[in-house]
Amino acid sequence: MPFLDSLTYVDLVGYVGGMVTVWGLNQKTMIPLRAGAVFGNLVFMFFGYLAGSNPTLVVHALLFPLNSYRMYQMIRLVREMRLSTNKENSLEPLVPFMKREKEKAGTELFRLGDVPDRMILINSGTVLLKEIDIKCHKGEVLGEIAMFTPDGLRTCTAVCETDCELFTLSNMAMAQLFAQNPRFAMFLVRVIVQRLLDNWHQADARAQARVTG
Repeated sequence: MPFLDSLTYVDLVGYVGGMVTVWGLNQKTMIPLRAGAVFGNLVFMFFGYLAGSNPTLVVHALLFPLNSYRMYQMIRLVREMRLSTNKENSLEPLVPFMKREKEKAGTELFRLGDVPDRMILINSGTVLLKEIDIKCHKGEVLGEIAMFTPDGLRTCTAVCETDCELFTLSNMAMAQLFAQNPRFAMFLVRVIVQRLLDNWHQADARAQARVTG
């Protein structure tokens, strides 16, 4: 066959790189996708060197550390989610995927009935949930419940009582992590259930205090 007769080992390396990349892009979860991208970058770097194609070599040399770092982040996230217990409902493993924001005291983060656009992790400061009169502090999560309510709206108003530093995760990013990582999905369910239990206990304690007082 003319095609096979003209095939060189350099061409073969290029085809292998292409097949690995296509395999990675066909994966439904993030870690195998990144693994395919990383291996594809390595193969194409080798191909670029053998073929004397500097653009191919440079592009994949730049993509290789990016894909490697993103794969490391996902592997670390999975490991930390796996090691977490029911008493450790912290979203700190997600910080590398989140955006840092600083808000002044009195800033309204969201209002009752708003369409949710993000989940919030408090890094410092105090946030008041006005309708239920609950104060949230460092390490606590806001806005995760609204994504799963039937009407998809905020269930209360959140206002910064003090200057706050926050980490936020957009709904799109949260949905992607939810779909790509079943452990994250279970982890987030535990966070939501724990929040509901905490709110119920605090409301019950306030009701009992009013009765006894």
